[in-house]
Order: sequence, then C-alpha cells, then structure tokens
Amino acid sequence: MIVSKPSRLHRALSGAFNTTSALALLTLTTPVMAADATSCSALLPSSQTETQARNALPLAQNLCLRDVHEGRAAVFLPSAAGNGDRWGFLDSQGQLVIKPVFDDVGDYHNGAAAAKQQGKWGFIDTTGNWLIQPTFDSVQPFTKSGLAAVVQAGKPQLVNRKGEQAGKPFDELVDEALLTDGIPARLRLSFKSVLLSPDGVRHVATDKMEVVEPFGTEGLFIAFDATQGYGIADENLTWRIQPQYSAITLDPRNPAVALAKNADGITLISADGVQDKQKYLTVSEETGAFWLAKTADGIKLLDNSAAVIATFSDAEVSALSVAGDYVLNSLAKDAITLYVPGRKQPLTLPAASEPLGQNTGDFLVTTKGDQKKVNAIVAPSGGMIGGTQNVGWLAQIASADVINHRLWLRNDQGEVLNVVDAAGKALLSQKSITTLGDSHIEPLNVGAEPVSAQLPLALIRPDGNKGKGGAGFLRPDGSLQLEAKWLDIQSADSSQNVGQFIVVTADGTGVVDAQGKTLIPLTEDNISPFVQGYALDYLDGKLTAMDHAGKHYDLPNVFEIQSAGNGWFRYHETAAEGALWGIFDANAQKSVSQPAYKTVGNYANDQAEVQMPNGLWGIVDGEGKMLVEAKYAKVQRINAALWLLTKPAVADQPQSGVLAEIIGNDAKTRISPTAGLSVTQFTDGRILATSAAGQSWLLDAAGNIQLHEQQTHISALGDWVKLSRQPQEGYLNAQGEWQIQPVAETEGSAFEQGRALRSTTASAELIDDKGARVAAMPEGQWALPVASAWSVSYDALEGVPSTRYVDNTGKLVLTVQGHASRMTDGHAVLTHEDGRKTWIDAQGKPVEGVAYTDLGLPVDGLAFARIDQNYGFVDAQGNFVIPPVFSAVSPFDSGVAVVSTPAMSMMINKAGKPLARVDKECGISVLYGAGSSRQWPPAMPENCTK
Repeated sequence: MIVSKPSRLHRALSGAFNTTSALALLTLTTPVMAADATSCSALLPSSQTETQARNALPLAQNLCLRDVHEGRAAVFLPSAAGNGDRWGFLDSQGQLVIKPVFDDVGDYHNGAAAAKQQGKWGFIDTTGNWLIQPTFDSVQPFTKSGLAAVVQAGKPQLVNRKGEQAGKPFDELVDEALLTDGIPARLRLSFKSVLLSPDGVRHVATDKMEVVEPFGTEGLFIAFDATQGYGIADENLTWRIQPQYSAITLDPRNPAVALAKNADGITLISADGVQDKQKYLTVSEETGAFWLAKTADGIKLLDNSAAVIATFSDAEVSALSVAGDYVLNSLAKDAITLYVPGRKQPLTLPAASEPLGQNTGDFLVTTKGDQKKVNAIVAPSGGMIGGTQNVGWLAQIASADVINHRLWLRNDQGEVLNVVDAAGKALLSQKSITTLGDSHIEPLNVGAEPVSAQLPLALIRPDGNKGKGGAGFLRPDGSLQLEAKWLDIQSADSSQNVGQFIVVTADGTGVVDAQGKTLIPLTEDNISPFVQGYALDYLDGKLTAMDHAGKHYDLPNVFEIQSAGNGWFRYHETAAEGALWGIFDANAQKSVSQPAYKTVGNYANDQAEVQMPNGLWGIVDGEGKMLVEAKYAKVQRINAALWLLTKPAVADQPQSGVLAEIIGNDAKTRISPTAGLSVTQFTDGRILATSAAGQSWLLDAAGNIQLHEQQTHISALGDWVKLSRQPQEGYLNAQGEWQIQPVAETEGSAFEQGRALRSTTASAELIDDKGARVAAMPEGQWALPVASAWSVSYDALEGVPSTRYVDNTGKLVLTVQGHASRMTDGHAVLTHEDGRKTWIDAQGKPVEGVAYTDLGLPVDGLAFARIDQNYGFVDAQGNFVIPPVFSAVSPFDSGVAVVSTPAMSMMINKAGKPLARVDKECGISVLYGAGSSRQWPPAMPENCTK
C-alpha cells in the first residue's frame, strides 16, 4: 500500500499529540490549508456572517467534530454496527461517551439532545439513553422550562421531558410552532393558508403550501412550498405540479403561459396546467400570443399553448418584428412571413409591408410605399383583405379604429369607407356605399358584442343639407335598414345599450326599438336622451319628464333641471352663481326639498347622497329627511344595499389614517370607523373590505359579514378568497400554557434576566415576565441578543454607522460609532471601518493594541481571535496564548474548545493541550485520545497498513 507523505503541519500536530505538551502546540505557526469537499472546517455562508458578528461568534465552523455544548461534542465516526458513519458524542475530557449509533443528532440543550434513528427523531440524555423514544418527524431543542416543540404525523405539538403533550393541542391551521429558550419560553405560531371558493367551501392548504396567485383556465394556482419551491395547485389545494421550481412567474402582458425556472432551464406551463417537455435557456414574451424561447439548437417561436410555430437562428431573429399580437419575419427579400395568433400556419404579405402607425387592436393593418398606402388588413381569425390581391379602396384608408371587435376604416375626410368584422369580411358592399351617399355613419359603442340582429352596428344619419336618403341602421351583417320618413336618429339613452332610439320625422319626434318598431309615437316636439330612466320632453311649448314607456310627468318651472333617477329631479331655480339644488319627485308630483344642497347625487333604493354648502356629505331618504348626518368628506354607494362613508382628514393626516365606515340602507353600521378602509367587489356580489392595519372583512351583497376572523388577512384571488392568519407570538409557562398571551404582527426576543423585547413595525418595548411594559424603547430597530441584558440597535446616526445599547430598564446607556456585538459581562466586540475588530468595555472604551480580523468575547479568560485566515486564542490583554494555526475554532465551553484544520478537528483544554482529535485515515474517520491512542473504531480496516 502506498501511503502519502504527511504534511509538515500534520506531522507537527501529531508530535504535539504524542508529547501532550501545550508548549509543543503553541509553537505551530504553519499556515492552514484551503478547505475542500472533505475538509474538517469551512467558512460560514455570507448570509450568516452578520448574525455571527453581532453575537461575537466565529465566521468559520468545525465539521468533523462539532462545537461543545453542555460538556458534549457531537462527532461523526464509523458506526458501531459497521453500517456506515453515524453520530456519537465526546465528553469534555475528549472521551467517546456515546458511541456512534445515531443517523443525526442535535447539540445538547438543557440536558437533552435530539437524535434520529430509522427516519424518526427523539431525545437522548447525557449518557445516550433514550429520554423520549424516536417517534417524531422533526424536533426542536428542549427549553429551560422543560418544553420542546415537535412534529408528529405532520402536526406540530409541545411535549414535556416525558414525551407527553404539554398545554392544549394546537388547532388544525397551525403550520409551524417555533419555540425559543428562556423563562417563560417564547412560542411563535404560523398558520396554513385557507382558500374560500366562490361557493363558500373552505380548502386548507397542504403543509408549507402558500398560494401565490390564480393561473390559467381550470381553477389553478401558482403555489409555493418553503422547503421544495414553486408548483401548481388545483382548486382542492392539492399539487397538480409538484413544487420543484425556484420560481414560477406570469408575464403581466400575457398570463396565458407560466414560466417555471430552475437551474437546468425554463419550463413553460400552459393554462391547463400541462408542463412542456422542452427546457429552454431563456424565454421572453414578444406579444400577447407569442414567445421566443432559446435552446442549444436555435430560438423557437412559441404560441400560448407552448407549441413550436417556427425555429430561427440567432441571426434570423434580428429579422423579426412585432405589431400588436402579430409577429412579422422580413428575412426573405420577396415577401414577409406573418405569424397570426391562434394559427399554426403563417400568412404571406408583400415585401416591404409595414404596420400602420395606429392602434388597431386585434387587427393588423399594413402599408407600403413612400406614401404609406394601406395594402392589407388581417383579421384576428387570419382572414385577409388585400395582401397579394389588389383591393382599390384600401389605398383610401387614412385612419382605423376598433369598435365592438370590428375595424372601422375612414378616409382623409373622416368618412367611413368600410367596416371589417373579426372574420376578415368587409361588411359594406359597393351598393350599400352608393345607397348611403353622404349620410353619416355613427358607430354604436355598446360595450359588448351585439347579438345577431338585436342591436345595430351603427346609426345612419342623413346629411340634412343634401337631403338624400332616410335615417336608419347598419346591421351586424352589413345590411341597411333605412326609413325614408326618418329625418334623423340618435340613441335614446346615453348608455347606448338599451336598444331604443329617438327618431325625428316631419310630423314629430318619438322613440323606436332596435328593429324600428315605434315605442313612443312620433308626435312629440322634442325629446332629449334619457338620463337615469327619464327624458325631458317638449310638447306644445311645455316641458315634461317622460319615462321609457312614454308616460309624461309635470315638472316645476325652473331655470335648470336634471334627472337624478327613479323619478327624482334636482333643479336650480335661478341662474345665480352658486345657486343650490332642490329636489322634485315627479312620480309623487311634489317637492322633496327646497334648494339647499351644493350637490345632489343619484336617487336609488329610496336614498340619495347630498352635499351641504359646507362641503360635507350625508344621505337623505325618499321623504328628503336626513338619514345619515352630513359630516363626511365623501359618501360612496358600494351597491344597492351598502354605503362607504369617509370622514374628513385631520391636519397632516396621511390617507392611510383617514377613518371610513360601511353602513347599510337601514343606516345601521356594518363596519365601524376604521383607518384606511377600502372595498373590493367580486363578480358574484360579495365584498372584501380591508383596513390600513390589515384587518379584513368578507360581506355578502346585502352587507352581512360572512367572515371576520381576528388577526386574519383576507385577500382576493380572482373570485376566490384567501385567508392568511397572521403569525402569533406569546410566552409559555412550564406547563405549556400561555403566561403572556399571543399577539399578532409582533416580533419578540427570548427572555434575558427577566426582560424580553417586543417589537412592531412602529415601535418596540421591554416587557416583564407578566407581559407588562417596563419601558418604551427609543426609536429604531432593536434586538435583545441571547446572553445579553442589553438591547442593541444598529441604526445609523446622521449617516454614520452606529451601535446603541439600552439596559433592561429601558435606559439608553451607550452609543458607539461602528458596529459592535452584544454586550456580555461588560465586554463587546467593535468592528472598525477597515474590518478590524477590538474589544470595548461597558463605557465604550476600546482595549488598546487589540485588533484582529475576527474576535470573540472572553470566556474563562480566553477569546478566539483570527489573524488573516488563521484562528487562535488570546488572553484578556489580547496576547495569543494558543497560536493562530487553525482554520476554525469554537468558543470555550466547559473548559474546552474545538479547533480544526482542513485535515482534522480536535478538542483542546485552556492550556492548549489536545484531548482528542478526529482524523481521516484509510478512507475513514478515526478518533484519537490525548495520548494519540485510538479510541474509535475498535479495529481499523484490514487493508490499512497503519
């Protein structure tokens, strides 16, 4: 067997073990080697360095032999049963007192250590015997009060040192219980999310699932598992796609495809929750219908189902351009290839075609030549007008607008040339255009797709000066309905979607329906458009109101009058500036209110909002009586049953602090005045109300509160409702009962010397073990470190990095420049701007001549210190008594410390005498005692020559 030559450091350390001489160990000054995959030491991740520095702990860790806790150090050695490596423990003399039989272990805390066997966790005592048999999924250390948080069968609970349940069982929504040492012990509870479906069924998220946002067309959600990553969940909150991705994101411009990211690339997930098998290096949204995705063999053009439409090289991609949702490829010299949303096969456009520089919605209009004449129109279906075929009237197009999913085309004079539907059909024939002559075509923007012939596309209004043709309709199929007797026509209602039209004839004015049938005889002198269900009608010089049935109502003789809805009219008696509004009820033919209001809102459900001359708003009932006192800055109708009332802001008050409340039509309060109250309405009529402080209420359309759980945030996920109970934090007695009741949205510390720090986003305070406030903390972000009676803050003062300390009475006792660690036994570690560290005392005075790249607090007269990358131990004057030759060290505990080089870990006493070491020999870990006698394993492998 060939044995490699040991390094000089290895030989020197071995000599120190053989002589068991502290002096021999102190002479070792050889620099340590760099760590590798099998190293016995390693630097801590950068994410932990700030925490380590604030607690004055080393920035490197021991691996082959863990740090000492309560006189025990965990060690990883060949199993006593000969089945691989297992964990055991050394005592503070370096003796193997617990053989390596455990799959995993924690450190000792309060006389017990967590240990794992056969996939389950339990607790062992200091002799290695089971204190609590291994039956748990996971465990946390025991606290001083004798409690531990464990998870069994997926459910968190508290146990005592006998393994019995302590305190009351947690409710089913508790997701995680985090127990922190101290008396009383701090317990922080976090909760599972609950989703409420539109039909009111509650769905509890699986362990660690956090629903992020809705996705796709089948009731899916992007969800997150804290331990495994992102996946897709269905409406029952079970995983449709297991959590496995570092992120799943939606492009806000095109949410039809989700991008699932991992180290090995990007996977596309379609709206039905199906994963594409292809992995992509990069994916970018090009239009609302197409994506570009890069692979090792080219760049793919994908549609919203993740299907590959075309493949390009890097050079060919430069020839692509987009217009709306269309992709144009101008690589070929003789033509342009056009990719149309929803079509697998592309179209062809003439070379040099360019998109029209106007917003044409789902249509594509292209031009060609220096004069930018239109040469093609492509409809959303892929139907095309022009292109390779010459259509004469295309060249006359000067502008294009999309109205109700149809493309309206006009010439330079603004006259309609044609209308193109979504199938690509030009609706106006040459005969129709000739028939229309100089008539005006007025599109009806009804806000929805017309159904068959029920509603027309446009009104035909003849040019009165030229007197040719009658008024009428342009139908959805392009046909004309013209009536020679109709001189003019307009929508009867400002909303344009009631299907009634005011028609003017030589004999009078009336109202017809969408088919031209007379609803109100054409005998009135003049009819205004209907507002809030009523039109103003003139007949024989008399002004009346008229409803859609043609019934007339007398009105008062006033200067100005307007419909407020449901028979109410607001009016000005005179034209005087600042004239107030009165209210007249046309149905009852009586005055509701004499002019008294600055503003009168719409009247519905026997109520209307009114504004007084002083600017404040209230609500009046059908008799004009003040139902809600006029004391609000704003009154907003939520729906037919509810109002949102906002109180005036006080001086310099932010919007989030303004009080608002919700009341019903009965004037009874549904939600009392709350700061920053806002509402969101669901499509089914439900209402979500939230406050600036995070309170939430779910109400039905009638205003009944369906859900208002304390400390639970309610949010909308589409038409679903997400219930997120806020984490709670309190303190437990030894029986597992609340000694200090839990409070939401707070962060607390462990108790130190009878005090704990409790913080909110706004302030912090010190409390005693009864939960009573001892003192309010100064402004800033505060922490109470473990083993420190002083709280510490790192808020910069006047732009200068600073550390402040407050004692356990709440008194600010010390401020120093720079970042300092916790203050323990009158010492803290201060880090200078150059990164060098020194000690300061309780008055902030630094110790002269002490400056190291890493430094700990003295324990039994010794503190770890580092020069460059090498650790050793210094005395109270900062002089090395154990030289800096180690790559990692621990603070002293029970009179011993663990130190490591990349090649080995060992336990030393305060004199620097080695008590034990763990080394690698013959491919296994070997434990040696103080005299270099092998403690473990009992026998070396047969092929080992040593």
